[in-house]
Amino acid sequence: MTAEQWLTGAAEPGLRRLRLAAGCQLLETIFTVVQWTGLAWVARDVLRGGRPSGLGLGVLLAGGLLAAGAAWSATRWQAAGRRRIAHAIRRRLVAAVLPTGQRRAEPDPATAALAAVELTDDIADHHAQTIPQRLSAPACMAVILLTTAAVQWPAAVILLLASLLVPLNMRLAGLLAKEGADERAAATTHLAAVVLDSFRGLPTLRGIGALTRRRTELAHTAADLNTTTMAVVRRALLSAAVMEVVVTFCIAANATYIGLSLLGYVRLDLAPGMTLFRGLLTLLLCPLYFQPMRAAATGYHSRQRALSAVPVISGLLEAAEAGTEPVRYQRERPAPVGAVTVVLDDLWFRYPGVEAPVLHDVNLTVHTGSWTVVAGPSGAGKTTLLSLIAGTRPPSRGTVRWLTPGGSSPPRLGTCAWIGQQTVLLPGTVADNIRVARPGAGRAEINRAVAAAGLDDVVARLPQGLDTPLGEGGFGLSTGEARRVAIARAYLSGAGLWILDEPTAHLDPETEARVIAALRRATRRRTVIVATHSAALAHTADLLLELADGSVHPVREATRV
Repeated sequence: MTAEQWLTGAAEPGLRRLRLAAGCQLLETIFTVVQWTGLAWVARDVLRGGRPSGLGLGVLLAGGLLAAGAAWSATRWQAAGRRRIAHAIRRRLVAAVLPTGQRRAEPDPATAALAAVELTDDIADHHAQTIPQRLSAPACMAVILLTTAAVQWPAAVILLLASLLVPLNMRLAGLLAKEGADERAAATTHLAAVVLDSFRGLPTLRGIGALTRRRTELAHTAADLNTTTMAVVRRALLSAAVMEVVVTFCIAANATYIGLSLLGYVRLDLAPGMTLFRGLLTLLLCPLYFQPMRAAATGYHSRQRALSAVPVISGLLEAAEAGTEPVRYQRERPAPVGAVTVVLDDLWFRYPGVEAPVLHDVNLTVHTGSWTVVAGPSGAGKTTLLSLIAGTRPPSRGTVRWLTPGGSSPPRLGTCAWIGQQTVLLPGTVADNIRVARPGAGRAEINRAVAAAGLDDVVARLPQGLDTPLGEGGFGLSTGEARRVAIARAYLSGAGLWILDEPTAHLDPETEARVIAALRRATRRRTVIVATHSAALAHTADLLLELADGSVHPVREATRV
């Protein structure tokens, strides 16, 4: 599929609404012609020294109100179509770049972020702008041209001749915009990658004394993006200037013809007699005739930006489809509640291109309501094992099954609770951060989650309790307190299976003890599987397993890690 075909197909979700917007734009043009007719009528009466006629004022007012209503409706339909197109693209991207349980490779985060945030908007903006304009422009221009011809046909001939010069200018503008958009997209992707890598590697950069060098690289990358952006702006201004020259020349030619005709210097035998009303109406219609062409010229720029975005987005989608088994996008399912037993049968996993398996011959049953701790050296595959159980990776061989009162099923992504080494606190209040697990939860349910996670004392000393803002510009929490926020989230989700990846990493012994107590309290009658190096956490296990040489072995002594 070519970029042009992909771009055209992306408009389908919002096409009906954009067609309605085109119809509203046509009505706006018709009502504007009526409005300008009333204005010319009123201006003629005033210039003759008389009072404006009531009929002329009525036509002016009615045309203006109807044109404003049509314009408002067109804007609303355009916005609705744009939202549907952007939502459809982002939904496909989210399904492609986030774990699906079938993913063999992960996309570049900087490219994925750029595609989901900026490039998707480029495509949606292009369709919302150009589809209504493309559908309505011929009819709008025909209405204005026919009206002008009925009033003063020589002026219509001048408009028609001038419009023949516009397509060449639009083509040149589009070629310039395409080149600039490609350069800007590359610069934006590079800057996003540099920023993301800088944040990820900040401790390492600080440790080796490379912060100054990275700051200089970041400044140069930002300057490159600024340069390419300004180049796009200059090209847009240049093509717009050429367009304005054509429009200005046409209006000036018509104004000269009308002025000389009114003075009696120009007289065409076949042309209707020139009057003040005819001349004023013709001059008012000239700029309106070129309005669709101006919009089309702008559309050339947006089209080239959209075409530059297509390879990035389609590349992410194709890479995801090539690296996964076919999966259908599904709406979020509710987390399973109640008892969950996890059964691993002859489980193997190896990464693509790597001959040696990370895990092999894993046979394990984790019973309902038990605490199972998996210990082992770093790099042994503990996190990989957890990801297989959670369903974020497919096994290379063997099966993972969840046994619930409703029967046996493979892992369902997003329906277990996962707590890792890092807790992400989103901008918002403490309650908002807990409510992420279940957006419809009420305050009483959040309070129960807070109590279960042992977060009561933390909330009590916050300035506004659960309504205290967190994140940038808000209140800060310690690492241990943030972990307890994660526990409250998991409790609120109601998940029957909790998967914990080093939940007490980087905590001092006292804080670790609080987090372990909170976990024990929040996970009563729930199945818990933990990967850890912590002896304190291992002592709490009902079953302690050791992962070594790609296989899982039971450990009798709970103190062994």
